[in-house]
Amino acid sequence: MKLTAGLTLLLAAQSAAFAPVPTSQFSRADVSLSMGADEPMSKRKRALKKLTKFAGALATVGFAASGVPSPALASTRAAREAASTVTTAAKSTNDLIKVGAGIGAGAVAAGAAVATVMKGGSAKAAAASSSKVAVKPSGSVEWSVEQGAPTFKLDLDTLPVVEAPFPQATRAFPGALTNSQLVSMMEEVLEGAGYDKSKTLVATSLCCDEVNRPLETDLSEVYNTNFNMGGLAGFPFGGSVSFGAMAAHIPDGGSCAVVYGPHVGVDHDGSIGTVERRGRANGGACCGSAVAASGYVSGVFNGGAKGAIPDDALDAQQAMVGESLLPYAERLEKADNTMKELPFALYDAQTDLMKQILGASSGAVAGEGTTAVLGGIQINTPPGFSDYYLPLSFDLYNNKGEYVKDLLPKTVAKPFPTVENVYPGALTNAELSDKITNALSKAGWDEKKSLVATSLCCDEVNRPLETDLSAIFDTNFHMGGLAGFPFGGATSFGAMASHIPDGGSCLVVYGPHVGVDSQGNAGTVERRGRANGGSCCGSAVAASGYVAGVMGGDAPATLPDIVDAQQYFVGKMLLPYGDRLEKASDKMVELPLALYDAQTELIKRIVTEKASAVSDGEVAVLGGVQINTPEGYSDYFLPKSFDLYDNKGKFVKSLM
Repeated sequence: MKLTAGLTLLLAAQSAAFAPVPTSQFSRADVSLSMGADEPMSKRKRALKKLTKFAGALATVGFAASGVPSPALASTRAAREAASTVTTAAKSTNDLIKVGAGIGAGAVAAGAAVATVMKGGSAKAAAASSSKVAVKPSGSVEWSVEQGAPTFKLDLDTLPVVEAPFPQATRAFPGALTNSQLVSMMEEVLEGAGYDKSKTLVATSLCCDEVNRPLETDLSEVYNTNFNMGGLAGFPFGGSVSFGAMAAHIPDGGSCAVVYGPHVGVDHDGSIGTVERRGRANGGACCGSAVAASGYVSGVFNGGAKGAIPDDALDAQQAMVGESLLPYAERLEKADNTMKELPFALYDAQTDLMKQILGASSGAVAGEGTTAVLGGIQINTPPGFSDYYLPLSFDLYNNKGEYVKDLLPKTVAKPFPTVENVYPGALTNAELSDKITNALSKAGWDEKKSLVATSLCCDEVNRPLETDLSAIFDTNFHMGGLAGFPFGGATSFGAMASHIPDGGSCLVVYGPHVGVDSQGNAGTVERRGRANGGSCCGSAVAASGYVAGVMGGDAPATLPDIVDAQQYFVGKMLLPYGDRLEKASDKMVELPLALYDAQTELIKRIVTEKASAVSDGEVAVLGGVQINTPEGYSDYFLPKSFDLYDNKGKFVKSLM
C-alpha cells in the first residue's frame, strides 16, 4: 500500500486507538506519480516536495484536534508553513489543479485535504473505508485500515510520500541528521556566511555506492547540481585537478561548498557496517571498499605483506584506500566496534587529503570567492527510511587556502541541433534512455531487478544523464573519475555487482564528455552563471597538452602520490593516441573519440576480470561520448558500442 505523508500520520493517529505503536515505525513504499510528460523533472520534484510538506502540515492539524498527545505530533514548523506552502505549491506546476479542503469539518477530516489530484492522472475509483488489506503488525497503517480506520476515499496508490525516520541510525551515531535536516542546516549556515544560492556550486566527495546518491539529489534541489569529486569509500580521488576544474565552473562572483565523507550502513537490527538493499533478500557490507581496506590494514598490522599502489588504473583506487587507512591500523585494532570506528578513521584520512587539495587548488576560486567544506559520515539505512549524515566539521576557507572560521552550528530540455553537425548520430538524453529501455526489454531484462553503473566524468554538467538513468533504474552506482575513466576499477565493479537485486543484471554506461558551445565549437561550453564558459572536458584538454608535450620530446610523467594520480592515469592512457590526435583536422573533436577507445580497453579488462561477481545475471555495457550543451538545451550521447556479456565475461551479442 502506498501512503501519503499526511495520510500516514493521520491514520497513525487512528491506529493509536487500537495499539500504542510509535509513529516512527511507519515506513513508506514506492509511489508512482503521474504528471505531464512535458513538465521539467526539476519542476515536478519541487512541486512534489512542497505537496509532501503540505500533507504533513495538515496531518499535524488533524493530530492536534484529535487530542493525540503532543509527543506524537508532527513538526510544528510544518504546521506554521502550511498556508504558504500550499499556495506556493499550487503555483509550482500546472499539473496541480485541486487541493481538497475539510479542516473546518473536524480534526480527522483535515487528513482528507491531502487528496491532491494531478492533471493527466485523475484519481482512480475511491478506496472504500471498509477496504481490506493484508494484516500487518498491530499499530501499522495497514493494520489500522484492516481494523476499520477510514481512508477518506483516497486513492492510496497515487499520492506523494516521505521517508520515515530511522532511530537506529541516531542510536549508532548520536548527533546524526536526516538528509533533509542536513540540507536545511547547510542552507541556513551558508546564507549566514554570505553565500548566494544562485552563485554557489556544490562539489561532493561521496562513495560511488548507489545508496549515496539521495543526498546529492537533495543538495541539488537547493544548489542546482553537484560536481562529483569522490571515488571508492568517499575519498576525493578527483584530486586537486578536479577541485581546480570545479572552481573554474563557479558562477561569476560566487563561491563553492564541498560535502565529503565516507559512508556506513546501519541495518534494521542496528548492526553497523551492513544494510538491507533494494530487491535483495540479503544485504551486505556497506561500505564494501572500506571493509575490504580494513581487512588489508588488519593483515598488515598483524604481520602481513604491505602492498604497493599499482602503476595501473585497473584497481589503483582500492589500493589507495588501503594505503590511506594504514596509519589508523592500531586505532582500528583497539576499537570496541571496528565497523563503527572505521568511518571515523576514514573521515580523518579523507580530511587530510581534502586539506592537501585545498592547499594546492584554492587559488582557482576566483575573486572574493570562498570554499565552505562540510565533512562527516554518511549513514545509509534500509529502503523506505531517511538516510542520515553525521556532520563532524564545517569550515570556511579563503581562496588562498587559509582557514577563516568554523561554520558548524550547535526539465525537459530543448534539442540542440548543432551537436548533430559536430557528432552525427548523437542522441538526446531522452532518446538514449528510450534506446536503452527498448534494447534491454528485448533482451528480457526487468528494470526493477537491474542496477545501472555509470563511469562519467566528475564535472557537474554530466549529472543530468545520471538523473535520467536513475528515473528508470531507481539510482546509479558511480564508477567514474576524471575524464570519465572508470577509476573505481575492478573493486567498484565487484561492489556494484554485489548490490544487484536478486535475479537481476547490471548496465554499465561509460564514456568521456565534450562540450559543444552555442557557436558549434567542440571542447568548450557555456556554463550556468558564468559570462565566459571554458574547457569541457578540462581534464581531457590538460591530458592532450601533456601528450603533445611528450610527442614533442618531453619526458613522460611518473606515478605521483595520491593527491593527483587520476590525472596522471588520464595522460598515460591517452599517450598511445598521440599521433592520431596530432594528425586530426580538429583535435578537440577527435579527443573524446580517442579517450573513448582508451576507456573501452580498461572497461573490457574490468568486465573480463569481475563479471563473475554478477551471480546469475548479465552485463550490458554502453559506451560512447557524452556531449554537453549550453544551459537550457538537452545534452546528447553518441553511442559507439552497446554489448552484452554473460557473467563469465564472455561477449554474447551487440545490442546496438
